[in-house]
Amino acid sequence: MVEPSTASSGLWRAVLPICIICILYLSSFFLFVCATNSLIYSTVCLLRANASFCDQIDQNQSFHALQESIQKESSQWTLYGTLSFSIIACILSPIYGSLSDTKNRKLPIVLTICNAVVTGLIIMVASIYQGTQLCLILYLVANIVNGFGGGALILISSCFGYATDPCIDKDQQVQTIALIEASLNIGVVIGYLLCTFIFEVHARIWHILLTHVLLLIVTLIVSLVFLRTRSVTQASTINLRQKLMRPLVDTHDLFVGLKQNSLLVSFLMLLIALFFYDLFRMGSSSIIYLYLHQMSFDDAHYAAYFTFEQLATCLALIILAVMRRRWKINDLYLACVGLCLSLVGPFLFAFARRNKAMIFGAIPSSMFSIYFSVCLRSVIARLVPEQDKGKAFGFVALIQNLDVVVGTVTCVEIYQASIDFFPGLVFVFAAITRILALILILIQAFCITRTPQLAITVPVDESEQPILDTEPNETDEQLIHA
Repeated sequence: MVEPSTASSGLWRAVLPICIICILYLSSFFLFVCATNSLIYSTVCLLRANASFCDQIDQNQSFHALQESIQKESSQWTLYGTLSFSIIACILSPIYGSLSDTKNRKLPIVLTICNAVVTGLIIMVASIYQGTQLCLILYLVANIVNGFGGGALILISSCFGYATDPCIDKDQQVQTIALIEASLNIGVVIGYLLCTFIFEVHARIWHILLTHVLLLIVTLIVSLVFLRTRSVTQASTINLRQKLMRPLVDTHDLFVGLKQNSLLVSFLMLLIALFFYDLFRMGSSSIIYLYLHQMSFDDAHYAAYFTFEQLATCLALIILAVMRRRWKINDLYLACVGLCLSLVGPFLFAFARRNKAMIFGAIPSSMFSIYFSVCLRSVIARLVPEQDKGKAFGFVALIQNLDVVVGTVTCVEIYQASIDFFPGLVFVFAAITRILALILILIQAFCITRTPQLAITVPVDESEQPILDTEPNETDEQLIHA
């Protein structure tokens, strides 16, 4: 039996480096987001007009028609870049999940960071050619290269798998996930603060991208030095064909295991709910940038808004940690609360009409939406045994990469079609997708409370730390309770 002090020490040794990696990586990632959004928008504008005209286009109402035309073209280039990244990342997501389970949890993290460094260098070269067609072409090349590393979603999913390995009970599971989520949000805050500062001092875009690459190099050093490599017990005698087929076999095994324990429907329902919840969130970053510019936000105001939003999200995660420590609250109920509160924000955005107070007023609504992803990841992690967590989180990354593809296409098409008469229509679409996710979670919660025969037992080797600590008479409701 593992002593609590030893288990706690092992947990902190796993979680602390992951939190540092998440902070550094997300800081660099959102510097990248700020820089590329500004780079594409300014390049499209400079291809049509001179620099002085582009500096005033968002503030001068007489340029409204040309602004709409530039926004449409910018969103189209963003769509091309997102598709070139996401299609490749979707294909590779199961492979990275399989690597996490069969090799070690560290390998996908290191590979993703290395790829991000290469991507950052390419886009930094592109920024030198700002205002030319070559810049846009290099932007697409950078996204293609980035797709082979899986991007931020693969890294985050791999980090969740690595950090939750030492967890021995449900409370540790949720607290670890919440701690990583808090680290991610701290990273976002730092990224946007750096972006705001650099824009305020009127630095060049390549300065932002250089900072992005330097942060990634530090992240890579931390991952190589402080992450432990799990020993591989399987012999590596399989041939190339078996290696290529391994992700499909692992996926089949995961589904068979879930089906045998009557958990497949629950697992798929949770993934579909996550798909609808992330559909707008994962596909709207460039659209929100363009929309805020239409609301007369400049790059510094854009970065400042998201800084405040992420600070509020960190506060919401602190509240969640306190609630989980004081009261035993069902994860699905917390997910529902977060979804319900997050419905107000999109409507405030949709009908803002250049009212900045309404834009910033959406922050109290959006800060609690993080409860959904935290609690849903906790539930998904509890549904599978430890040796399958990499596959499960790989599936989460796959769903989110699909969201990037489908969400970006949908958001861009809606924004381009409605920019002339109601630019906020895309935020109404956001509210609808979250309502669909809420309906699925409510159905799942209803099935758990009304159907006792969904009781499950999962056979696990007693030498392993089971991710499911069930007893023969335990119900699904007890399983999902923290």
